[in-house]
Amino acid sequence: MHSFFARPHVHARSLALGFALLASLLPLGSAAKTPVTPAPFTWVESVPEGTNYGLPDTARTAPTWLSMIHDAKDHIDIAAFYLSNPPGGALAPVIDALVARAKQGIKVNLLVDSSFMHESQPAIDALKDAQGITIRQMPVKDITGGVLHVKFMEVDGRDVFVGSQNWDWRAIQHIHEVGVRITEPRMGATFQAEFEHLWALAAKPSDARIAAPRVPPPAFVPATELAPVVINTGDAPSTVFPAFSPAAMQPAWLTTEAPALAKMLDQAHDRIRIQVMTLSALKDFGPKGYWGTLDLAIRAAAARGVKVQIIVADWALRGNDLAYLRSLAVMPGIEVRYSTVPQAASGPIPYARVEHAKYAIVDDELGFVGTGNWSWSYFESTVDASLFIHGPLAKPLGRIFDTDWSGPYVKPLSAFVPPANTGG
Repeated sequence: MHSFFARPHVHARSLALGFALLASLLPLGSAAKTPVTPAPFTWVESVPEGTNYGLPDTARTAPTWLSMIHDAKDHIDIAAFYLSNPPGGALAPVIDALVARAKQGIKVNLLVDSSFMHESQPAIDALKDAQGITIRQMPVKDITGGVLHVKFMEVDGRDVFVGSQNWDWRAIQHIHEVGVRITEPRMGATFQAEFEHLWALAAKPSDARIAAPRVPPPAFVPATELAPVVINTGDAPSTVFPAFSPAAMQPAWLTTEAPALAKMLDQAHDRIRIQVMTLSALKDFGPKGYWGTLDLAIRAAAARGVKVQIIVADWALRGNDLAYLRSLAVMPGIEVRYSTVPQAASGPIPYARVEHAKYAIVDDELGFVGTGNWSWSYFESTVDASLFIHGPLAKPLGRIFDTDWSGPYVKPLSAFVPPANTGG
C-alpha cells in the first residue's frame, strides 16, 4: 500500500487496486462499503463582518451547516467544544433547523465538553427538552486534563463537516474560520464511528476510558493514512483521510494527528504555509517543558532550504508564546506574520474578531485542516480532528493563505510592539 505522503503523485487506479486487496482481507460484506463514485468536497470559510476575508468561491459556514441538516434522512451527530448563541444570534437559524428536523424524526445527538458548560448552558437548557435531541457532556479534563475541542458534524454516515468553526454565533459572524464539507460514504462512516466512540466514552465511568485504543475495528475499511478515500477532480485525483487526537483516547485503527502532520511537513521541497491561531513548542495547559514534534519538522524544513511562511493571530503574541515565535522568525527561511481582525462597527465583541483558522499547505500539493491549535495540549491531551488532503483539492488553501498574507490585516512579527503590561 502506498503511503499517503509518497511521491510522485499516486494514481487513482493504484489506490483502487490497493483498496481491493485490503477489502479482500476483511469480513464478508466490507468491500461493498468502499467508495466507488466521486465525492463532493467543499472548502468553507467564515468571514468576519465588515472585512474582505474569504475567497469568493469558498462556501460559507451557516449555509453549509443548514444544507447538511436539511439533507439528513436518519441522524445528525455533532461533536462540539461548546454551544453559544444569544437570542437572535447568528447561530439561531442553525439551531432552529436542528429542532425542526428532530421533530420530523431525525435523531440529533449533541456532544459537548463538560468543563465549558458555563458557555454552553443557556443554549443547552433551551434544547434539553426538545423532541428527538439527545445531549451528553464529555469530561475530557478528568481523563487527560484536556477538553473536547473538536468541531465536526456527521450526517447519515455519509456527509461530514470538520473545521475550526465552533458552534458559536461569533464563529459565523465575527471570526475567520476554515473548514471542509465532504460527502463520501467511507469518510462519513469513519466520522460516525469516531462519534459513536466518543459518545460511548462520555457515558462510561472514568476507569473504562483507558481501553479506548483497544476498541476493535469496524466492519468497514475506515478512512486512514494508509487507506484514504479517493476523490476524482478533473485532471487528477485527490486522496483524503482524517486524523484524530489524542492517541490515548482514540482507537488504534484511526490515524493520529501529530505524527501525520509532522510527516507532511517533512515532505516539503519548496514551500510550507501555516495559518493557525497559536503556535508554540512550549507545553501549555499541563506539564511544563518542550514539545518538539512540529517544531523540529518546521525548523528542519527551513534548514534544508524550504521557504516557511507562518501567520498567527494577534492573540498569540504574549509571554512565552511570543518569545517562541521570535525564535522561529530569526531562522533563515522562516517568516512569521500576525493578523489583527478589525473591530466590528458595532463595537468590541468578547472572544471574537480574531484569526481562528488552523491549516497548512505544503508545495501546493499536501494540505491539512484541523480543529486544534499547534501546541502540545491540542495534540496530546485534547480531543481534536483534522483532514489531510493530497492533490489538487489542497490548492485553495494556498489561495486563502496568500490572500491573507498580502492583505491589509497581516503584519510582520517584527512590527509587533507588546503593550507595557504583557511582559512580552
